[in-house]
Amino acid sequence: MTNTSMDDAGRCLLSVAWNIRTGGPRADPRSDAVRERLQTVCRRLGHATCRYAAVHPGGDPVPLLRLADRAYEIDTLLLLVGTSLIPDPARDARRWGEIDGLVSELDTLTSAAGAAVEPVCGGLPGVPAR
Repeated sequence: MTNTSMDDAGRCLLSVAWNIRTGGPRADPRSDAVRERLQTVCRRLGHATCRYAAVHPGGDPVPLLRLADRAYEIDTLLLLVGTSLIPDPARDARRWGEIDGLVSELDTLTSAAGAAVEPVCGGLPGVPAR
């Protein structure tokens, strides 16, 4: 029997990874590096969570959903940086400040999410240990 809550959380992470915008006409190395990191973490933890849900009853999906929510939020802010009709460096600097703050919390959220699926996630590359 599949643990539905955890399976849903895993699929949510996979959906976020799939929908993160990459490249495009205004590709920016800084934005692309952040997006690549988000995709890697969400994809790896998403697959690990689905494997966990297939064999473990119970589990706490909240840390995984928090990570998915934060990754989606960061990706949305990245879309807003540098894509306005009238360039505004001050606005972009404010947005980058917010993005940098959210990215700095990413390791903590990733560790908490990894701990939620520890039996199948131990030593997962790109996922910091507790």
